Amino acid sequence: MQEQTLVIIKPDAITRGLSGEIMKRFEKKGLKLVACKMVSLDESVLEEHYKHLKDKPFFPSIVSYMTSSPVMLQVWEGVEVIDVVRLMIGVTNSRQAQPGTIRGDFAMSIGRNIVHASEDKDAAQEEIARFFSEEEISSYERADEMKIYESDELGK
Repeated sequence: MQEQTLVIIKPDAITRGLSGEIMKRFEKKGLKLVACKMVSLDESVLEEHYKHLKDKPFFPSIVSYMTSSPVMLQVWEGVEVIDVVRLMIGVTNSRQAQPGTIRGDFAMSIGRNIVHASEDKDAAQEEIARFFSEEEISSYERADEMKIYESDELGK
């Protein structure tokens, strides 16, 4: 059964012109983009999004970084999409990310690590609702969906 996850293409990727490459990798994998918008985040939404880091000494640096340019907010859909996207982006510390992952190929930092992705189903639901209304999320079939998945994987 298909699920959804939030991806944020961060300021370093935007200012380096990597957003298209990142999206291309997800699409080539067979994932479906169902929502996308470019926004400038403010401190209040970042405090909510990174509430688990709010009391850390490096939190002001996160806010400064995440407000330094617009970001691209995306919702991707697919079978086990949360795990697939997390594998594709690589570990948080980009210097330790495997070659072939997004962070492994494009980043060298823990903090400037190109992309955020939801860590589990609960986080994905919460994060998607934070940034998108239901009306902003599209529903459609990819033309090649039956070539990407077995019919039972799609619940058909």
